[in-house]
Amino acid sequence: MSNNIVEANENKKKFNLKKIVKRFINRKIVFPLIYEIAGFRKPLKQNKVVFLEIRFEGITDSYQEIYDTLKREYNADVHVHHFRQGFISRVDEYKRKIAFFKDAATAKYVVFNDSSDTQGTMKKREGQHFLNTWHATGAFKKFGFGTADKEFGGTRREQEKYPLHPKYDMVTVSSPEICWAYVQAMGMEKNKECVQAIGTSRTDVFFNEAFISDAYRHVYEQVPQAKGKKIILYAPTFRGTARNAMAPDKLDIEEMYENLSDEYILIIKHHPMIKKEVRPVIEEKYSNFAFDLTDDGVIADLLIASDICITDYSSIIFEYSLMEKPLIFLAYDLDSYYDNRGFFYDYNEMTPGPVYTETSEIVDYIKHIDERFDKAQIHDFKNKFMSSCDGHATERIMNEFFGELDEYKKEELVPKVSVIVPACNTSRFIEECLTSIKKQTLKDFEVFVIDDGSTDSTVDIARKFERRDRRFHVITKEHTNAGDSRNRGIKMAKGKYIVFWDADDFFEENALERMYEFSEENQDDICICRNYRYDNLYELKRTVQNDFGDIPEKKVFNRRDIPENIFNICTNVPWNKMIRLDFIKENGLCFQNIEKAEDAYFSMTAIAMAERVSVLDEYLVNWRCNIQSLTTSSNKSPKCIFEAFEKTKEYLEEKGIYEDVKQSFINKAFDSYIYWIKCFMGEAHLDNFKYSFKYVRDEAFEKLGMSDIPADYIYKPEQYRMYQRIKENDEAGLIMIFYDQKQGVNERSTGRNVEKLRRTRARELNNKRLYNEVLDSFAYRVGMKVTWLPRKINALIHNK
Repeated sequence: MSNNIVEANENKKKFNLKKIVKRFINRKIVFPLIYEIAGFRKPLKQNKVVFLEIRFEGITDSYQEIYDTLKREYNADVHVHHFRQGFISRVDEYKRKIAFFKDAATAKYVVFNDSSDTQGTMKKREGQHFLNTWHATGAFKKFGFGTADKEFGGTRREQEKYPLHPKYDMVTVSSPEICWAYVQAMGMEKNKECVQAIGTSRTDVFFNEAFISDAYRHVYEQVPQAKGKKIILYAPTFRGTARNAMAPDKLDIEEMYENLSDEYILIIKHHPMIKKEVRPVIEEKYSNFAFDLTDDGVIADLLIASDICITDYSSIIFEYSLMEKPLIFLAYDLDSYYDNRGFFYDYNEMTPGPVYTETSEIVDYIKHIDERFDKAQIHDFKNKFMSSCDGHATERIMNEFFGELDEYKKEELVPKVSVIVPACNTSRFIEECLTSIKKQTLKDFEVFVIDDGSTDSTVDIARKFERRDRRFHVITKEHTNAGDSRNRGIKMAKGKYIVFWDADDFFEENALERMYEFSEENQDDICICRNYRYDNLYELKRTVQNDFGDIPEKKVFNRRDIPENIFNICTNVPWNKMIRLDFIKENGLCFQNIEKAEDAYFSMTAIAMAERVSVLDEYLVNWRCNIQSLTTSSNKSPKCIFEAFEKTKEYLEEKGIYEDVKQSFINKAFDSYIYWIKCFMGEAHLDNFKYSFKYVRDEAFEKLGMSDIPADYIYKPEQYRMYQRIKENDEAGLIMIFYDQKQGVNERSTGRNVEKLRRTRARELNNKRLYNEVLDSFAYRVGMKVTWLPRKINALIHNK
C-alpha cells in the first residue's frame, strides 16, 4: 500500500516537472521566438488591428463597440484570434497560440481583454501599441498579483517569472477611483500612466436608446412569460478555477416560486465559464417561473430588462448600478471567498445593497422592496466607481489609442442616394433585401431601415448590417404605419436623390447606379423604372408588360405635356421611383399617416408637381407578390383609399392645377376605387365590400365630380360599365363584371399556368357565394322586376 502511494507521488512529481519544463520552453523560448521571427525585417502594417479572445468565441462585449467602429468607420485590416482556453484540446489551443503570434507580429495595434502568461511573453516592437480593455468593469474581486499566494492565483514568484501582461500603452477602467487596483493587479507600478480612467467601451450600450429598446424586445422574445411581470435576474460568478468553473447552488428556486411567482419571473444567467453539465437543473414544475438563459441570454440585455438583480461577487454590479435599480447579494460563502480570492475593498462596506446568506431573507426583502430599497446608495456607488462611463468611452478610446489610424478613416461623403426601407415583421425577407442593397454597384449611398415596431427578428437582422457597414442605419419606433416610417426617413436623408424600397422586395445590383445616372443625365425630379414581378410562392420572376400607360415621346416630360394622362403613366407605388430630395422638401411632399394606401397621396402629388419626369425602360426592382407584409396585407381599412385621393384632390386644388389634370385624376381615382372594392370580394370581407360600394356610390362620385359623366370620359370601357353598375346600385351586376374578368383571365391562363388557376379557385368560390347571396336577396328580386321593361327595350335597341 505504502509502495503504491510512493509510486503515485513520484509520478505526480514527474508530471509536474514535465509541465514546468514545457511551460518554460513555450513561454521563454518558443512563443517569443515565433513572434520575433514572424516580424523579422517585416514592417508593421499601419492599419492592422489584432484582437485576442482568451476563452470565448465570437466578439465579446468588451470588444464589440470598438470592433464595430473599426469595421464601420475605418479602412482597417481587423483580425480576431480565439484561444478557446479550457474549451478545446490543448493541442488545438497550442496551434491557435502559434497562429496568433505570427499574425500579431506585424500588427500596429494589438488589443486584449484578459490576462494570460501567453500574452505576457510579448514584447512590443517599435511603433506597436498594446491595449487592454479588460473583460469587467469596476474593481471588485481581486485578480492578477492581487491573488498572489492565494488558492485562486498561484504564487507571486510564479507570476513574476511568467508575467500575465505585456507592457501596455493603455488599460481602460471605469473610474479614477480604481486605477490603483489595476496598477497593483497587473504589476504596472513602473508603467502607472497606462491605466487610464476614460471609461469602459462595453458600457456605452447602456446609454444607447436603440440598444435599450432592443434589449427589452429580445428578453420578451426569449421569455414571453416576462410580459406583464417583473424580472428578477440571478447572475452569480463561478466558484473554483477558470478551467474547472463550478456554479453556486444556494438559491432556493422553490421558495422563490412559492412566494414571488404571482408578480415576478426569475431569469438565471450563470458565468459563461461554467459548462452546461455542471449547472443546477431547473425542475419542470418551475418552467413558467424560472428560466436559465446562460447560453442564450445576452448579459447586457438582461441587465437592462430586469427589475432586480441578485448576485454575489460578480462585477456586473458596476454596470447594473448605471440603471440605479435594486441589487441584492447572496454571499453564503463569503469567508471562503475571502480566503480563496479576496476583494479590493471591504465587501460589506462596498456592496450597494443588502447582503444575505439565505433565500428566505431575499424573499422577505423583495416583498418589502418599495420601502427598503435605498436608491441613494446605488447612486453614490455609481458615482464613485463608474464616473468615467457616460456612453462615449469608445469614442475616447478611438481618439486616444487609435489616433494614428485616422489616416485610414473612411471619408464622410454626402451620399448620392438615400435608401429608405420601412420594415415591420419582415424577418423572412429583409436579409435578402439589405444584401441586394449592399451589393449595389453604386457605392455612394446611405440606408435608413425604419422599423415600425416589429415583434420578430427584423431589427436583429438589420442591426448586423448596421454594425458592419457604416452606410446602414437602423431606426426603431413604436408601431404606426409605413407612411410615418417613410416620412422619418425623408427627415434624416442627406442624399441628392431618395428611393423608398420595401423590406420584402429585392433589387438588381445596378438599380441605384442606372437610376442615378439616368436622373443626372436628364436632371430629373423623378425617374421611374420598370419592375419584375417575383412570385414568392413559386419563386418565379417575370416582367410586367403593362406597368406603364401612355408615355409621351419626349424623353423628359411633366403634367403640362400629358395633362389627361399624367397620373396614369404608372402605379402609385413609391419603390419604382428615384426622386430628387430637394424637390420633395421644396414642395412639402410627404406620405399620409394612414393604415394603407399611404403612398397614393405622395406619389400623385409628386408626379403632379414635378417639372422633369423620365422613364427608364429597364427592369431594376423585384416586387415580391404572394406574401403578406407591411404593404400587401389583405387586412385593409376600407376608408384609407378614399382619404388618400380626397387629400390629393385638395392639394391639387390648393396648387391651382386640379382642373388641368382632372380627367386623369378621376380615371386614376376610379380605377383605384374599383381595385379596392375588388380586394374585398369574398365572405370574409363582405362588410368592407358593402361599405366601399356604398361610399363610392353615395359620396365619392360627388366629391370627384363624376356624378354624371359620358362614356368616353372613362378610359377603360369595362370601367364605364362598372361605373354604371355602381350608379344603378347594382351590386350583383358589378360582381358579375368582376367574375367575368376573372374568368377571362383564367381562361387565357389555361395551359400556361395551371397552378395559378388552383390558387385563385378558393377566391372564385367565395365570389360565387357572394353573388348567389345577392341574387337571393329580396331587394335584388324586386329590382329585377321593376327594371324588366327598360332592360328589355335596351336589349332590343342594341340587338342583344
